[in-house]
Amino acid sequence: MKNKNAREQIVDILTAIEKDQSYAQLLLKQALKDTDIKDKPFITEVVYGTLKYRLKLDYIIDYLSKTPSHKMKPLIRNIMRMSVYQMFYLDKVPTSAVINEAVIIVKKRKFDNLSGFVNGVLRQIDRNREHIYYPDKSKDFVNYISVMYSIPKWIISDWLLTYNAETVEKICTAFNKRAKVCIRINSLCATRQEVQESLQQEHIRCEQGTLLEEAMYIKNLDNLQELTTFKQGKWTVQDESAMLVAHVMNPKPGDKILDMCSAPGGKSIHMAELMQNKGQIISADVHEHKLELIEKNMERMGIEIITPMLQDGTLLNSEFIEAFDKVLLDAPCSGLGIMKRKPDIRYNKSLGDLKAIVMLQKQLAENAVKYLKKEGTLVYSTCTLSKRENEEMASYIVEELGLELCDIADTVPEKLHPYIMDKGMIQIFPFVAETDGFFIACFKKPRI
Repeated sequence: MKNKNAREQIVDILTAIEKDQSYAQLLLKQALKDTDIKDKPFITEVVYGTLKYRLKLDYIIDYLSKTPSHKMKPLIRNIMRMSVYQMFYLDKVPTSAVINEAVIIVKKRKFDNLSGFVNGVLRQIDRNREHIYYPDKSKDFVNYISVMYSIPKWIISDWLLTYNAETVEKICTAFNKRAKVCIRINSLCATRQEVQESLQQEHIRCEQGTLLEEAMYIKNLDNLQELTTFKQGKWTVQDESAMLVAHVMNPKPGDKILDMCSAPGGKSIHMAELMQNKGQIISADVHEHKLELIEKNMERMGIEIITPMLQDGTLLNSEFIEAFDKVLLDAPCSGLGIMKRKPDIRYNKSLGDLKAIVMLQKQLAENAVKYLKKEGTLVYSTCTLSKRENEEMASYIVEELGLELCDIADTVPEKLHPYIMDKGMIQIFPFVAETDGFFIACFKKPRI
């Protein structure tokens, strides 16, 4: 990144994400390693903002450009997107500076012949920003929502099969808000008050969680892994919706539990805390390098009852049959419930992907049921809002695999009770408590 200013770095990151369909989070983290600390917030904001609003930015560009965005060279397209995002969403950046910087980058990258085009289109957009006509909401709701919230039409159409138009728009609004940093206090070695006081001494702003006692939101931080209390294992980062999974599981000291798809181990560690570090948890994952993350997090958090294990969940392990009191299947899913945190995920999935994922979920669920002791508990969870991956999978577990839904009211905060379905499952919407979108269902294996 040497000899590149902040906007050049942004364009290169956006172009790499688009070309390789790389995960923005990983690419951005790598790119920011050697970046001046004062530039990091700006680069992060513009990269994530441009990704989040990509469909709308393309619509604006196409409205006033004779060359549509999809026919532009990747570098030029991302210079345009980045610039329009700043013009429309960052009030503190003068438009003249945005346009000038865009032209400078174009010339610096040896596209002098396109500098006039970029300059002209951006100035046209600036002059006509109040006269851009967007799709008519009353005549074409799907297209309107897709453009205004930059969420692909297939996702909107899929949600409309399950939710009404008002709910879908509320979901989209929530996903385009800035994601908050939520942490979970390690009850084995710290209290919330103790952690809060320590963080405040490091000039970190803290707010109490919305749903759970062990949850806290923090602000004004750069590298959280360097904070003293983090190194001491007194907390870890986890969204409140994900924290609810362990509560629905309701683990007790002495339980023998299998976490089938566990990396990086957050839910296993949370269950261990609720079990007071007494019992046994097998934390399985198909990727060996991810087991190292579990071990690292266990060690930092002072957890002694977890055994990481390399295990492909789709392959039946005969040693696990009827061996566990409780099984957690936090299933691989489309991940559309975490768009606020990972805005690029919306462009990297298709309806075909969902159908393939459901087949995988069914394979995992079939084995999960076999691993349960009679009268054992299965918790199934995803970080998505897709009925195929959620309610229909719950029906499959009941109707085809023979389990029964359990009443979860006592394990779910009262604020979420209106969203409980059939007593045993809950769809957590991102607009209810500013969490990720999440689904949790709890089942009991019959005695016979």
